[in-house]
Amino acid sequence: MCMKFSVCAVDRPLPVQTPFPLRGNSYEECAIVAEQLGFDGIELQIQDPSFYNAKELRKMLDDHGLHCSAVTTGLAYLYEGMSMVHPDEKMRQATVERLCRQLDLAKELDSQILIGYLRGRKAEGQSDEAFEDILTDSVSRVLEYAENIQAPMVMEQINRNDGDVFCSTEKTMSFLEKFNSDWLLYNGDTYHMILEDPDVPAAIRRSLSKLVLFHVSDIERRLPDDRHFDFYEAAKTLKEAGYDHWVSIEARPCPTSFQCSREGLAYLRKVFR
Repeated sequence: MCMKFSVCAVDRPLPVQTPFPLRGNSYEECAIVAEQLGFDGIELQIQDPSFYNAKELRKMLDDHGLHCSAVTTGLAYLYEGMSMVHPDEKMRQATVERLCRQLDLAKELDSQILIGYLRGRKAEGQSDEAFEDILTDSVSRVLEYAENIQAPMVMEQINRNDGDVFCSTEKTMSFLEKFNSDWLLYNGDTYHMILEDPDVPAAIRRSLSKLVLFHVSDIERRLPDDRHFDFYEAAKTLKEAGYDHWVSIEARPCPTSFQCSREGLAYLRKVFR
């Protein structure tokens, strides 16, 4: 089995700094391009699942020979202020409920949800322990639903500039393992590993028991240029482990969405296949 290649896609206008290469006015527009380029799947940025018809979305992807590599949740954090550690309990509950609806959508798409920024940031003066306690409670509530419907939830490491406490592979994996659940999985991301994981092969090996999604992105969320990170060593480690899950391009759409997506897939085929 080979790794499956995906691209982060979005169906609405967003700033160029947002690292979603494939852009369109609808996910069908994105799917047409992804099929043309030869991707195996696309990663969907879904702020609110209630705006989508899951069955129609599934049929559209099937029609274009694509899978959904993940239903990504961060837009609810960026544009609605939702957070799994929000100081307001009502907002935390709303976030948990939103994630459960994201899981419903992922289940229909035979996919998984991805939680990165939506886990939230520490409040001023908040201890690491207090942050972990609140996050643990929210994760537990979402995970209970994920286990009931058997839809995976995947959590991403977030580097120290953009996240708190669970920044490295080791810290994030240790957090996930305490739940002792096969439905709580891991997303590695080279953009975060550049800062947090000095021994990349060791970090990848540490994550293999839960790794189902691997984001490829260079500094400043650009396409790899092989000057800041050893992507070949990362790919070698994944190949040696027999990794056959998703590898996804996550980069700014520069110079254009189409060119970034095309060059991103060419790089994945060159290095990770």
